[in-house]
Amino acid sequence: MEILGGLGFALFPLVIIVAIVAAAVAWSRREGLEGEREEDRGIGTAKRLYFYGATFVFMLVAGAGVVLVADYVLDDAFGPAAFGRGGSGSLALGVVLAFIWTPVWAWHRLRVMVFAGKEPAERRSILRKIYVYLTLGVTAALVAQASVELLRWVFGSQSFNGYPLAALLVWGGLWAFHWLTEEAEGQPTDETRTVRRLYLYATSAYSLTMLATGLSIALYLVFREAYDGLVDLPLLTRGYDQFGGDTMRNALAVAFVGAGLWAFHWLYAARDDAGSDVRQFYSYVLAILGGVITVLVATAVIVFGVLQWLIGTPDDGTAAAHFRFLPGALSALIVGLGLWVYHWDIVRQERAAVGEAAVARRVYAYIMAALGLGALAAGMIVLIPTVIGIAITSAREVAVGVDWWRDRIVTVLTLGLIGGSVWGYYWFAMQRRLAAGGDEERTSLPRRMLVYGVIGVGALAILGSMSHILFLFLDALLEDGLSLSMLRDMKWSIGIAFTSGLFVQYHWLILQEDRKATGESVAGPAAPRKSVTVLVGAGGGALVSQLEASLGGKVRVLRCVDANVGVPELSAEEIQGIERRVTDAAGSRVLLIVDAAGVQVHSYR
Repeated sequence: MEILGGLGFALFPLVIIVAIVAAAVAWSRREGLEGEREEDRGIGTAKRLYFYGATFVFMLVAGAGVVLVADYVLDDAFGPAAFGRGGSGSLALGVVLAFIWTPVWAWHRLRVMVFAGKEPAERRSILRKIYVYLTLGVTAALVAQASVELLRWVFGSQSFNGYPLAALLVWGGLWAFHWLTEEAEGQPTDETRTVRRLYLYATSAYSLTMLATGLSIALYLVFREAYDGLVDLPLLTRGYDQFGGDTMRNALAVAFVGAGLWAFHWLYAARDDAGSDVRQFYSYVLAILGGVITVLVATAVIVFGVLQWLIGTPDDGTAAAHFRFLPGALSALIVGLGLWVYHWDIVRQERAAVGEAAVARRVYAYIMAALGLGALAAGMIVLIPTVIGIAITSAREVAVGVDWWRDRIVTVLTLGLIGGSVWGYYWFAMQRRLAAGGDEERTSLPRRMLVYGVIGVGALAILGSMSHILFLFLDALLEDGLSLSMLRDMKWSIGIAFTSGLFVQYHWLILQEDRKATGESVAGPAAPRKSVTVLVGAGGGALVSQLEASLGGKVRVLRCVDANVGVPELSAEEIQGIERRVTDAAGSRVLLIVDAAGVQVHSYR
């Protein structure tokens, strides 16, 4: 079961890498005809799919078998006498898997290496790089999981177990073999370098998460011990796991493994990759965003706790007991602040050296604006029912306790301060960037997703809450039960409807302003897009890309096999002329015939 748990642990980065690489493969197919023709050489796509897929699967099965055998041997030699791990059944399964599947994997792996030696195009194959970096991703995750378990034994938080050492040796050896082989082979194209980047930054992301989590727990235990000693809490109110216990050892194991894995991939392997879009997405959307969210959540916990003690109704009667949340909040705050400051400094340095990926910054800024807006809206939704409850006598009479509203006000203040500050800072910062970005900023996908998302979600919230309010009113009217007390049942729907209506109206005005500024038509149906087919010879990939960009969509490409057809060199004005001829063509289907003399435009049925 240990090895199955390890394989399950590896699935998380595997799924991430597969999803992102699939997007990269789809994107790479936009690059034109030459890229596809070059990649089609070598052993062929079908053969690649078989050999790379089979080699990957056979490696996992054979590796699992070797781990089971080594696990049994190590437990038998060094484990406790009464250490039960499945006995001979585990050994038998390991021997079967190792002795049958290892030769099969070795043969397939040898063939894969021979292909790369005989067919230079294989080194440029995206499928080959997907296989290599999926292997590296899965084995790295298994090594991380085994290393944590091994360090737990080294630190004394668990008894000896042969699996971590066996898994570390087997999966670590496979990772090192594939890494060294790939380093020697290299990545000759932009697409293959993108696959490498996806592996590097996906692994950096989850290893950084391990480091941050382990460090947060360790800091929490230190701060909690210091706090308990400082305020002299009674022994019975303290935690059972004292400083230096198993929780600390486990946290340090996770932190050390995460630090090592992150340092290798981020500080060493990706050290010369400044300026790549994937790196900047990692820095902005994963590292900086994760740090900022951690800081904001910890700050909200601290603000709520302080306000609750000052104006709310705390559950604990003493300040020492009430503020015992501070060690956990401070540890998260420190770690989140460290992530934020470090990666922001890296981004600042790289921005000065090689420029900035505007898309990554936009995505980060609008995600933060959305989070702030959500917190601000939640605060307003809580505020309105609270005001109704205070103002309406019948609603207040059913409340439990005379100070029921104090904690509500604390919640409103916390959400309003945090959410309003975050939303105001990021939203109005992006509004100020409109002057520099112009139409590009107004029509950017992250901005449109935020604006349309608020309008769509807000409209649904308004419809749902108004339906509930109308139902309660009609039900009371038909039952002859109209009274102020029914506001008690309506108050949350009133809060949702009012808040949603306010933000939907604001973002609707923003949308109209953006569309007006960019000259986007808001009336009348759009003209149907024509189906365009391009007949072009070898070397026409760049021209096809220009035509697609001008026409605003994909075209169907027919490859002309006649010799010496040629491809013209067209200016931007000539490309626009072709676009106008396509638009003015009589039929809905248009054929573009490309040769050295130019581009002919014909309509057909």
